[in-house]
Order: sequence, then structure tokens, then C-alpha cells
Amino acid sequence: MKTDPAIRRTRDARRGISASAGDDPVKIVEYYIEMQKRFAARLRLGPGDAREDGGTAEHQLAADAQKDARR
Repeated sequence: MKTDPAIRRTRDARRGISASAGDDPVKIVEYYIEMQKRFAARLRLGPGDAREDGGTAEHQLAADAQKDARR
């Protein structure tokens, strides 16, 4: 197992998230989905994620996150 400090911090963060969710896979996925919505404007999507209507998927995620925040 690698001992690189960046890898260690990432693994520690993931373990902490898992522990805070009681190691329940469903709750962990729900947490990550919520974070994805919350920080949608910061996401860098891959080349296959562009929307067909000319907009970007990143734009749509940000718009969806703003709608959710208003609710």
C-alpha cells in the first residue's frame, strides 16, 4: 500500500465519511450525491458529458443544485 501523504489524506477522509454514515453503503452514496449537488458548479465533467442541446452538463448540474437549494 502506498504511503504518499496525499493518498493517505484521501483514504482518511473516505474512512471518516464512511464512519459518519455508520458504514452503511446506501447512506454513503446519499452523502456523495448530496455533495455532488451542493458543489455542482465546481465539477469538471468529462468530454462525453456535454448536453446535446448545446449547453454543458456542468451548467445543468449547477442549475439543478440552485433549484434544490431554494426548496
